[in-house]
Amino acid sequence: MLNKPFLCLLCILFLSTLVLSQSPTQTQAQFLPTVTGSISIPSPNVSLNQLALNVNTSDLNSLLDPRIYSLLIKNKTYPNTHCMYISTPRPEDNITVNGQLIHWDCPAGFFCLGPNNTNIINNNSTNSNTNSTVPCPPGFFCPENSAQPVYCCEGYYCSKDAKNITLCPADFVCSIGTVDPVYCDRLAICPAGSSKANKFLVFVLVFLIAIVIIVLFQIKKKRDQLKNAKYDRLLTEQKLRLERTLDPVKKTFDIEFENLGLILPSGIEIMKGVSGKLTHGRTCAIMGPSGAGKTTFVSLLTGKAKRTSGKVKINNVPDSLEKYRKLIGFVPQEDVMLRELTVRDILVHSALMRLPSDMDRKLKKQKVIEVIEFLELSHVMESIIGNEEQRGVSGGQRKRVNIGMELVAEPSVLFLDEPTSGLDSATALEVCNLLKKIAHSQGMTVAAVIHSPSPQAFNTFDDFLLLGKGGRIVYFGPTNKAMEYFESLGYRCPEDESPADYMMEVAAGKVKPVNREDITVPDLFEAWEKYREYGKASFNNTKIGMPDDETESASRNCCQAFWVEFCLPFFHIIQDIGEYIADVTIELFLFLKRSFCFCQRDPIRETPNIFIAFLLLFKRACLQLYRNRTQFLLDQLLHLGCGIFISLAVSNLDYIGKAPDQICQITPYVLLPICLRAKDSIQNVGVFMALGVTFAGISAGGSTFGYEKVVYWRDTSAGMRTVPYFLAKLVADIPRLLIAALMFTLAFIIFYSFKARLWQIYIIILLTYVAAWAMGYFISAVASKEKLSLVGTGFALGWGMVLSGATPKLEDVKSGGTFTYIGWFWDISAPRWAVEALYLKELEPRLWDEIKTEPLGHTYSFNDYPQCLWNILLIAFGWAVLAFFAMKLTNRDKHK
Repeated sequence: MLNKPFLCLLCILFLSTLVLSQSPTQTQAQFLPTVTGSISIPSPNVSLNQLALNVNTSDLNSLLDPRIYSLLIKNKTYPNTHCMYISTPRPEDNITVNGQLIHWDCPAGFFCLGPNNTNIINNNSTNSNTNSTVPCPPGFFCPENSAQPVYCCEGYYCSKDAKNITLCPADFVCSIGTVDPVYCDRLAICPAGSSKANKFLVFVLVFLIAIVIIVLFQIKKKRDQLKNAKYDRLLTEQKLRLERTLDPVKKTFDIEFENLGLILPSGIEIMKGVSGKLTHGRTCAIMGPSGAGKTTFVSLLTGKAKRTSGKVKINNVPDSLEKYRKLIGFVPQEDVMLRELTVRDILVHSALMRLPSDMDRKLKKQKVIEVIEFLELSHVMESIIGNEEQRGVSGGQRKRVNIGMELVAEPSVLFLDEPTSGLDSATALEVCNLLKKIAHSQGMTVAAVIHSPSPQAFNTFDDFLLLGKGGRIVYFGPTNKAMEYFESLGYRCPEDESPADYMMEVAAGKVKPVNREDITVPDLFEAWEKYREYGKASFNNTKIGMPDDETESASRNCCQAFWVEFCLPFFHIIQDIGEYIADVTIELFLFLKRSFCFCQRDPIRETPNIFIAFLLLFKRACLQLYRNRTQFLLDQLLHLGCGIFISLAVSNLDYIGKAPDQICQITPYVLLPICLRAKDSIQNVGVFMALGVTFAGISAGGSTFGYEKVVYWRDTSAGMRTVPYFLAKLVADIPRLLIAALMFTLAFIIFYSFKARLWQIYIIILLTYVAAWAMGYFISAVASKEKLSLVGTGFALGWGMVLSGATPKLEDVKSGGTFTYIGWFWDISAPRWAVEALYLKELEPRLWDEIKTEPLGHTYSFNDYPQCLWNILLIAFGWAVLAFFAMKLTNRDKHK
């Protein structure tokens, strides 16, 4: 009887189709190996009848060779398809052993590894009691008389019971193992029998989206033209005035300061005994060599730096300028402004943000028109500021806009830091004349730090403050009497030299008075003190020598060196921490006070509240996007390109179910791990997606704050609150974020055969973009503009790849060991949850048995999908909060 030998053969079968490096169709064709052994086995092209001549049916050792079994089953093509299946021996195959015909039957939807109480020889012997008929699982194809299951081939879909195979209909796509065809979403042309859907119609959709965006920009442009006509009409009315002047300020400031001094913790005195008065309606030029403390003087006067000695009076009353911050204008040396906006955009925004809230909006805009006409900027009112890449207004016009940003706020005091730097002499003279006109016509107190002015520009200033090294006064008084003072000390200015440059050389100690070569810079300080006290300037006749006790001096120097080298650094750290905590605490108290005391008004000037400020800042942020519309479109193309590359990378990644257990039971041991696992590449798809989105999102989010931090610092120093600014920029980024996620999603599905719903993929990508965008906010707040790209790349690799749950594996992370104390990093990684969310939605529509009956791999669970989305949102919110506090709590000195 042959039933028992065949039952023994079933225990030593071969691996059928589940080698990862080969497709199932390719593997199925390799069933005819050449064999050698203890019995004579011919090559595969020898028929089994010929083989049987050398086989004795009583020789079980020969029949147990699995290579003999491989000659029994055949690869056959299913009728009307190109799909292969593994057929049991059929009578027409004429396979005989010792003259006996071998065949067995198997019903459709099942596979039969061997005979199952079936006639395998002509004498109808049925002595076997072993059941070899196994149901074919979904995703496989088992037509009638199948010896082994095969994957439902590409371009076809199989019934759930695996009995029937049907050509994939038009407008659908059927990858390997398909049970339910996937709709092409009208984004691809899918003829009947499609196994992949390269959705090139996505480019048409992207083109249409671009057209819609351009149309919206054109509508905005038309509205701007109407608005420009209104401002032109107001400007024309302003030009009807005979004189270009501004109304006098409502509150004037005479600032008197006495013995201002600043000693650093190291004991170094950088300013001492600075006394004088800044009078309204007059301009003051502040000059001095490098290290003289010109900027320090302005900082001490305005309260930006804490003085160690001296006092300040305002209109003869002891007070501090710090409380009048909203009435003080400060023009920085660099032209700090948003370069993509127009002159009018910048000035209107500054006026609406800083003028009193009870002032009518029309009057505020009228004020802007008056300043534009006063500064002679009417012909460039609608021109952008421009930068190194995009041409805009000239350097002199940009400097006037810089001054105009303060003038529209109607300040009572105006400080300027080197307003003539980088300008030619003619333009510098125009700026100085403008300052003089402002002070005289408006009654404003104007003080400017000036570097090397021309004689004409220097003479436009009413007063002159000259500081020497160490922050002490060399001269402070009327400009036209400065040379008279120095001539009384024996200095003679050459006729061919600028008086301003000559006095700078005197203050630096490079020029000596006539017949007094022993005079030094400290002598100039003493001469000024005498002049201020007695009304007459002169030098001392005797010089103070060095101490006689050199031993005592050396000992003192040694102690001082020890203090500076060892003790001072620790003292500096402790002092900085204390001052920082006190500064933050005071600001927090003031914030809470403003938040809970709504009825309390600012006694100095009540500017727009937080809600109005948000609307104004949101409008400005939207204007930035509109003015940068070309860059906006290019950014979306960048997201599209990034998505295309990711789509190409994952185009061949898929999930193919594992073989039935009955097949794995007879698989060679070395290949058993491969047979027992599904070919699962979906997690890698998620990693590629998350990494691409994280890169693109950080890059886009970093540009929101990273390139305008100096503008933010200037605005906050003028009284702008961080909360409305941050929220306005965040809300204005929503259209960018939505479109960026859409571009990436459309590109991502071009080559990737997805099974999830398109809107589900979009939601996952959108939330991942939100988290990456917030990470970009944080990076831009803590890193400099130059290092933004490098830090962003590191963040993307760290969070998008290392902490994605793929490498290292999430199973290893949760198992403890090396990751015991750092496992929480994966819990706060948005890409890790995005990978899981995509994995779950991609596996959900697939009908492989192990997906529905066994726990998912990578510690994932279908029940966790909603939690994945919530976790991404919470992580994004956390990054946004960190970004806000980073902006608020870093660079505190620049906020004042």
